[in-house]
Amino acid sequence: MINLKNKNLLTVSIAATALLLASSQSAFAHTRLTEPVSPESSAAHGTTTTAVNIPHGCGDNPVIGNVFFLPDTNSATVQTSMNNFETFESPEGENALNYIVNPPFVRIIKSRDVFEHTEFISDSLGNPLGFWAGGGELPAHNWIGQLPFKITSVAIQPESCARKVVFVPAIANICKITPMSEINSQDPDNPNVDFWTAPDVGSSYDAPSWSYPATYTVERDPDNNPLPENCGGGLDVRIIPSAQQMERDMPVKIDGAQVWPGEG
Repeated sequence: MINLKNKNLLTVSIAATALLLASSQSAFAHTRLTEPVSPESSAAHGTTTTAVNIPHGCGDNPVIGNVFFLPDTNSATVQTSMNNFETFESPEGENALNYIVNPPFVRIIKSRDVFEHTEFISDSLGNPLGFWAGGGELPAHNWIGQLPFKITSVAIQPESCARKVVFVPAIANICKITPMSEINSQDPDNPNVDFWTAPDVGSSYDAPSWSYPATYTVERDPDNNPLPENCGGGLDVRIIPSAQQMERDMPVKIDGAQVWPGEG
C-alpha cells in the first residue's frame, strides 16, 4: 500500500520535474552563452571560456553565419535595478565605467567546427569586442553549433553599489543574405535572420522583448570587494550596446565592403 503522504510527495516531485524540463527546453531553444556567469577579477580568476550556443536555424532555414559582440563601454547604455530588472532606470550622466574598472574584450578560440572563417569586431581603438563567422552551415533542426571564445576578466568599481554587472551582447544568426528591406527584427519567425539582442535600443536590429538577449554576468566578490556601507543591498547593473554601436558593428564587412545585410 502506498502511503498517502509519499504519494503526494511523488506527485509534487513529478510536477516539479515536468516544470524543470519545460523550462530547460525553452532555454535550449534560445541562443545563449554556454558559460553565462563569472566572478569579478581576482588573483585566482582570469579569462572565462564560453561559447555562443546556436540551437536551431531560422524556421526551416540553416544558419550560414553569426554575429556576436559585447557592449562598447564608450557608448553603452547603463541601466540599474534593485529587483533583478523587474523594474529599472537609466541614471542620467553615468556610463559603464562608473560600475566597472575595465571593459571586457574577447579572445577567439580557433575552431572550424561550424564555420570556416571568423573575423574580429573591434572598437575605435582596435580592442576586440566580438566577431562574425561564416562560410559554413548549421542545419535548421536537431543540430547545435558552438562558437568558442574567451572573455577577459572584469573588476567592479569598489566605490560603486553594483552587486552584479550584466553585459548584454548582441547576437544574430544569419540564415539568408538579404537586404535590410527584408529584415524585420521584430518578427520572431523571420526566415532570414534570428536576432538575440536587447529591445528598445533604437536600432534596426532590436529584438521584440527582453526574453531574447543572452547575458554575461559578472558577480561582485563580497570578500575582496565588499559593498560600501551606504549601498544597502546594492544594485543590479545592466550594460547594453547603444543604437550607434548596433548600427556600426552588426553589419558584416569583408575588406571594407558590406556583405550582410546586402544591397537593395
